[in-house]
Amino acid sequence: MTKDKKPKAKKKYNYYRGSFVIGKRADGTPDRIYVRGKTKRERDENLAEAKRLHERGLKLGEMTVREWSEIWMKVYKANATDTQRDHYEAKLQHAILPEIGSLRMKDIRASNLQELLNKYKGGKKGTVEKIRHAVRGLFSDAAHEGIIERDPSLRLELPELEEEPRRPLTEVERAAVLQVAETHPRGPYILTMLYCGLRRGECIALLRSDIDLENKRITVNKSLALRQNVGVVGGTKAAKMRKKVKGDDFVGVRVVPIPEELLPVIETICEGQEPGAILFPKTDGSHATKQTVSWWWRSFSRACHIAAGAKLERNAIKDSPFDKNVTPHYLRHSYASDLYAAGVEDRTIKYLLGHAPSDVTGTYVKVGDEALERAVKLLNEYYAKMKCAKNGANENGD
Repeated sequence: MTKDKKPKAKKKYNYYRGSFVIGKRADGTPDRIYVRGKTKRERDENLAEAKRLHERGLKLGEMTVREWSEIWMKVYKANATDTQRDHYEAKLQHAILPEIGSLRMKDIRASNLQELLNKYKGGKKGTVEKIRHAVRGLFSDAAHEGIIERDPSLRLELPELEEEPRRPLTEVERAAVLQVAETHPRGPYILTMLYCGLRRGECIALLRSDIDLENKRITVNKSLALRQNVGVVGGTKAAKMRKKVKGDDFVGVRVVPIPEELLPVIETICEGQEPGAILFPKTDGSHATKQTVSWWWRSFSRACHIAAGAKLERNAIKDSPFDKNVTPHYLRHSYASDLYAAGVEDRTIKYLLGHAPSDVTGTYVKVGDEALERAVKLLNEYYAKMKCAKNGANENGD
């Protein structure tokens, strides 16, 4: 006969408490602020923070979400990149603080945060995931600081959301892009993203010195971060995703071959340019801004709608075969799809797209000249077949 198992004893949580006097109550007894921590060190740190906040006129338990968010950004996000800080600020100012900014941290419940997310039902998945990420960081760090006893953001669920499309251009969309690019002023900029898979920031950061016409290659070693309508040149996305290893000059840098379809375009825009010249500048020769590249795409995509056969009603686009949700990033997806369809090996595809490898020495070192030559050969053959198929269809009247 088996013995009955004893129920497991509940784990006890022992906290170290601390306090300091801030004055006297009406009855003459000391008015204290209490804090606690799981260790003595944590208790002392929370006590010091509570004293500092009290000197600023804040009380740990009475702090509002807005007041804590200011401290959180200053302390916990001090080492974030400028782009990351902009993302956090945007989520705070436009999504979080308007809803719960005036509430006290200690009064926030999981239901408040879930209700905040539920208001974005039907929205873009990526956007709402970023809001949840910001909320979780805000409240988990508050719990770590001892500002709140429990983290109300632990079990937040996303509402039903719209999946953001990640697809290449359709045949109709690609045909419209290629047709418009022949005459549009921003055609070379668009075609470079389509045929080389560059991100928007990488493309507008290119200099004449990054182009090797002799070997038909582009060196991608920087990106333009579009912050507050000012372009800031920095490292590529791959370089930001992992720490640079001492002596490893390949981290975050890639060399992309120029396909034959793009080569005449690149040769034309490079002609007579000094090494430091910006390849895709504003009209005044300076780096493009966020507002500028947005206008470039609006102008180009509108021409694509018309080229694809859209109707115009009072100058507004109607019934367009060119999807209104198409963005410059679709060009990059098309490049990835072309590489795959052309038979380029997976490791080389990751390299050409600038995806950071999981190991330190990884793909950036191992993909050499032979792999690049093989990739561009396969691409050129693939594009030639596409052109032949299209010409054949046109001759047959299709």
